Amino acid sequence: MGFTKGGIGSTSSAPSGPAIASPAPTKLASTSELPTAFGGNSAPRAQRSFLRSGTSSTSKPSTPLPAHEQAHFNKIGGTIGAQMLAKMGWQTGTGLGATGDGIVVPIESKLRPSKMGIAFRGYREKTEQSKLEARRRGEIVSDDEEEVRPGQKKKGDAKEKRSDAWKKPKKVKTKVEHKTYEQIVAEAGQEPAASGIGQIIDATGRTPREVASLADISLSSWTPSTDPTRIPEVRHNLRLIVDACKNDLDGLAREAKALEERKRFVAQENIRLQKKVTDEAELIARLQQVKLVVDDIGAKAKELASVYEATLDDFSPMFSTLLVQYPTEFDRYRLDEIVVAAITPMVRRIVAQWNPLQDPLGLVTTFRTWKQALKVNSVDKPPDTQIDIYGAHTVATPPAIEKPMTPFESLLWNVWLPKVRTCLNNEWSPEDPTPAVKLYEAWSTFLPAFVRDNILDQLILPKVSKAVADWSPKRSTVSLHALVFPWLPYLGLRIDGVLGDAQRKVKSLLRSWVPADGALKDLSGWREVFDKSEWDAMLLKYVVPKLGSLLRDEFRVNPRNQDMEPLKHVLAWSTLLHGSVFVQLLETEFFPKWLDVLHIWLIQPKVSFEEVAQWYSFWKSSFPDSVQSMPGVARGFTRGLQLMNTAIELGPDAPTMLKRPDLRAEQAIANASMKKPTATKVAPARVQEITFRSIVEEFSASHNLLFIPTGRVHEKSRMPLFRVSSSIGGKGGLLVYVQDDAVWAPDGDEYGAITLEDMVLRANK
Repeated sequence: MGFTKGGIGSTSSAPSGPAIASPAPTKLASTSELPTAFGGNSAPRAQRSFLRSGTSSTSKPSTPLPAHEQAHFNKIGGTIGAQMLAKMGWQTGTGLGATGDGIVVPIESKLRPSKMGIAFRGYREKTEQSKLEARRRGEIVSDDEEEVRPGQKKKGDAKEKRSDAWKKPKKVKTKVEHKTYEQIVAEAGQEPAASGIGQIIDATGRTPREVASLADISLSSWTPSTDPTRIPEVRHNLRLIVDACKNDLDGLAREAKALEERKRFVAQENIRLQKKVTDEAELIARLQQVKLVVDDIGAKAKELASVYEATLDDFSPMFSTLLVQYPTEFDRYRLDEIVVAAITPMVRRIVAQWNPLQDPLGLVTTFRTWKQALKVNSVDKPPDTQIDIYGAHTVATPPAIEKPMTPFESLLWNVWLPKVRTCLNNEWSPEDPTPAVKLYEAWSTFLPAFVRDNILDQLILPKVSKAVADWSPKRSTVSLHALVFPWLPYLGLRIDGVLGDAQRKVKSLLRSWVPADGALKDLSGWREVFDKSEWDAMLLKYVVPKLGSLLRDEFRVNPRNQDMEPLKHVLAWSTLLHGSVFVQLLETEFFPKWLDVLHIWLIQPKVSFEEVAQWYSFWKSSFPDSVQSMPGVARGFTRGLQLMNTAIELGPDAPTMLKRPDLRAEQAIANASMKKPTATKVAPARVQEITFRSIVEEFSASHNLLFIPTGRVHEKSRMPLFRVSSSIGGKGGLLVYVQDDAVWAPDGDEYGAITLEDMVLRANK
């Protein structure tokens, strides 16, 4: 394009060349929507800008300007900028641009009040310039729009609420009206007559055409399109419809599945109820049969009530029918009550004539055949009472649960037990325990626990305890063993109450026993009742000294007129005394006398060794085999046999060369040559003392010494004192007590610990 030589403000006419085309009218974004960054005043200030516009014959006519704008343009009309615009064809009141479509007045900016948000309380931010331009473009602009400042409200809208510009639109709840199938049919009425649709345009082809009916629409020319940019609104709506339909279909599928499950459940429930109806019908039929059997039992009971010598066996077939054919109904409906009710009158009549002591098996045989029908000893499964505490299983005591008596237990308690109580209290004597023992044995496994306990605690044990307390070896006609021992298998934990008094009686009996009374009857049975150490100590204290005195004072070895009674009294205790004690008794009191007589016989000038051999055989056969097998007894007879062989070897020199045997000295030398026993390991706690005491006893017995309890205790240590002596009578010897794995013996005024060897040496002095 070309330019004239005229400068700015030249009045020459425009060049003949083509005019500069004004730019296309452009709508500038109004800056009034943003707060200005310049100027400190709060009032809005108009800022003006101009666009160059060339003159054109096609420019739009001028627009009437407001008075203040007309005054403003008149004021600046002589400025260089206005003159340049005028040269380019611009006139006041016309828009910018080649066609005059631009703005007429400069763009205004409107400053929003401080701290006010967009559209706060309906504040209008449109400027007068923007309204003027809108009217020039032909838009309708209301003239009554006024600015609403903070704290003010629009005229005529005083009750208007806060603007909903930023509020979430309210959700409108759609009211759903449900109609039944009958209502829909009633409202439908008759089908309306078909009416004309009107003009139908076929738009499926390239060129729309009018058709007479929908059937005339040609679908052959329609082809689907895969272009995703075509009809996006329709595609969007279709997606929404598809999603909605899919959700509906999923819901319908879930509902159908739930209905199928419900249908399956209903089918199963139907099967179950049908089965239940069948079972109930079968149960009713069975109960009718049970009622017939029960009626027969009742009729039989009435019939037998009028018969004098009737028996209970007549009920057995009917009871068996109930148990065999109807076991479930028997347990469920507790038909044992019917059984007990039917037999109760008969049982009362039989028990009234029954003597339990003479016929202990009466009724029990019949009751055993009906054990299942009477529910005898039918107990529920006990709960698991084992609990785990830190890895160790212990038994927790379950809480006591009181259970009512069964019908049969009530029958026993009210009919059978009173008869037994009367017989045991009035007719039974503890000195003859056999009838009561047989009665208890016959019924104990058949009776419930509380009935057995009542019989033992209130009927049997009180009489047995009184008999034991009144027992005397001189006045009583039966032994203490016969009173107590028949009841021991049945006492259980009650045994302590009976045995305590009986053991005291046994100790008193041994204390007052003398060899002239002979061997005590049934004493061997009491050995199992006492503790082993207590039993040995009791015999060592009360019996052994008396047996030793009997051999020492009353027994004589006389080949011409031998009295064997003292020795027989001693041999009767061989099974009751400890083996080492009995051997020591014989080695101390029998064999020295016997060897002295044998020595005297062998040193005679005209001794007959055949007679000596017969005499030797007689004495050896006088001892039981159990006694002969004892080491000390065998050693004594072996010493006699050696003495006989020595006399035979010496021949005529035997009267002068045969030495008198000293069995005690020889035994001491043999013991000294033997290896001394040593304690290897100490046992813990109280077992320690008992074990060491047994070692001391064995060591004393191996040196022909008795370890006899004295019945006294040491004053300071309060430990029991024992006498270690070679005398059966318990005289002389050494007083000791055992404590802390040591033997304590007198050492001046105090007791001191000594070794076992020192104990033997001091006891033999």
